[in-house]
Amino acid sequence: MRNKSTLAFLLGIGLSLAAAAHGNASEYADTPTEPADAVRIPRTLTLLEDTPYYVIPNALVNKAEGAFSPQTVEVIEAETRWAEVPNWWKIRTTLGDKWIKIDPGKIDVPPPPKITLMENTPIYAKASTHLQPSAVLSPQQVEVVGAEKQWFYSPKHDENELKWLKIRTSWLGDQWIRLPLKQIGSYYSHTKKKYYGTAEFSSVPLWNHIADSSASPRQIRDQLFTETGEFQSPLGSFYQVETPEGTRWTRYPGEFVTEANETITRRQPAPLYPSPSPYSGKPHIAVPQTLTVFEKIEANPVRDWEGTWYHVRTNEGEGWFNPKYADPEDAKPDNTEIDLRSDTTWLYQYPDSSQLLNYGVLGPQKIRASAAWTAPNGTRWFQIPTFLGNAWINLNPIRDRLQLPGREQDMQIVGEISHKGAIYKTENALTFGDTKVGYERDGELFFHTGVVAKMYQYTVTGPDRENAWTFAHPSGYSFRMKAGEKKAVVSWKGEARRSVILSAAPVASADQEAPDLRIDEMRALFGASTEVTPNHSSVYLSSAEYTLGAFNPPAEVKGNLLHLSALCYDAGSPQPNEVNNRLKIYVYDRSSDAPSDSFAGAAVASEEMLFSLSMDRALYDLSLKKQLQPGVNRLTAVYKVGERIIFEQDFDVTAG
Repeated sequence: MRNKSTLAFLLGIGLSLAAAAHGNASEYADTPTEPADAVRIPRTLTLLEDTPYYVIPNALVNKAEGAFSPQTVEVIEAETRWAEVPNWWKIRTTLGDKWIKIDPGKIDVPPPPKITLMENTPIYAKASTHLQPSAVLSPQQVEVVGAEKQWFYSPKHDENELKWLKIRTSWLGDQWIRLPLKQIGSYYSHTKKKYYGTAEFSSVPLWNHIADSSASPRQIRDQLFTETGEFQSPLGSFYQVETPEGTRWTRYPGEFVTEANETITRRQPAPLYPSPSPYSGKPHIAVPQTLTVFEKIEANPVRDWEGTWYHVRTNEGEGWFNPKYADPEDAKPDNTEIDLRSDTTWLYQYPDSSQLLNYGVLGPQKIRASAAWTAPNGTRWFQIPTFLGNAWINLNPIRDRLQLPGREQDMQIVGEISHKGAIYKTENALTFGDTKVGYERDGELFFHTGVVAKMYQYTVTGPDRENAWTFAHPSGYSFRMKAGEKKAVVSWKGEARRSVILSAAPVASADQEAPDLRIDEMRALFGASTEVTPNHSSVYLSSAEYTLGAFNPPAEVKGNLLHLSALCYDAGSPQPNEVNNRLKIYVYDRSSDAPSDSFAGAAVASEEMLFSLSMDRALYDLSLKKQLQPGVNRLTAVYKVGERIIFEQDFDVTAG
């Protein structure tokens, strides 16, 4: 949140509370709000019908905690488009600060205490056009003492719909005026230098615009003008701007240009643009030097991804500089071999930007990088030599592949997330569509394994003579368990491999089907990933699936240490409430580790993220070191997700 204020307590008294679970998530920082000021955001709000309330401004994450009956409440902050679309409001209540989202047609608010009349306006003794006007007011500020109900709202979303407001005059007492919605606001004069990338300007105020050729809006691009005033209303603002052609009006707020007194030292050339836009014209290039900044446009919500523009003086003259549209200072030399497998790879003039290099495109091919750079969001960019000169590319993490220098034997692994379904809790029952999937008992979630098996493509057989059940996956992995026994036996391609000790024994099902598993044991045996909301209201099931490249362990090593490594193109960081199962690699000694031992003596690969490839995917280094005995070592490599085996292979390595 931004621009928060602390106000008093709830004005209304009567609350009708609906029973609902309390959410415990924090507020979302990306809901843009402004404090209640009685001008842009009303300080009070009248609810015209029962209204649900929430702990955070997101109805998709948390269920409503309850509902307020029709009443007047005090506003702390709100989104600014409250007169146009359903809007989030933060209100003070006896239960603490709460959020509501409500359509403008279901509320009423008091009018602003003052408004500015921008043109000659008739006044009436009553709210009726059948009367003759008492007088005509010239443009001025007036005090508002009343208004018709929902003075701010047009069911047809017509900003020209007329509304009645009661004003106070010094000689006739209270009078009525009738204004279009877009004229109910206040004018404020100021002086601000603004940059306008693309904006429409009109020679007449937009609240009085008529469709004729002389007043039709004219589009202006890449200009710096002085804004001299703003007319604010619940439907937005109109801005008064001084241009070489005279005073103009626009609805575009422009970008504030501030004075600056700073320097930027460049070790790379600096492209200088005619205006603060990469599309304002061909830049001239300033050689590496110290740039003197005398104006700048800070990053703003309109284009925060673009960062700050600097108006600079250089030895080559003035211009606008933005590090986003220049070769980065901290790029490093790189010699990575890149296997482009995508049909199309665009060439960019600068990394992490929208600036294509002469619309150049590469098809599938192998190339070698000359430099690399990691963007602030973690994404890796590579610079390569091309027929158009040096260009920057980012990779398709699903298709493209990298071969890091000195690691030509690395296994290439690609991970994918397979979504299985969303499960919801009603009272203590967990359901998937119309199917009962499990239940909650003593705060723990349990799942019917027969249903989960179908979701994860397992075949279930049982019970056998020992009352055990077997779950087999088409990949060759299977496990066997029975109710009441804190042990499961996992197998690979029909052969028992090892026993797994469970933290909780499977529970006999009420319908004499396959046993029920607690959620942590379900994650282990099925290799499932889960995302559970804090109040257990929903559970999202998925699994990590991996495609493995060739496994090429060395036949012999010098010394007594085996080093295995792989590059894994996998999903990025988990969601806040997610417990994900990722790929683990183990190597154990077949001559000493008993099959029942759960990898107690095995070497396990570490996982290190090398860099991001996109917003939700990254490249990981999986590296393993295994101590060897002199001579022949009989080893087994096991690739697992949870306890689910996805690959297992015996191999021998001679150490010496």
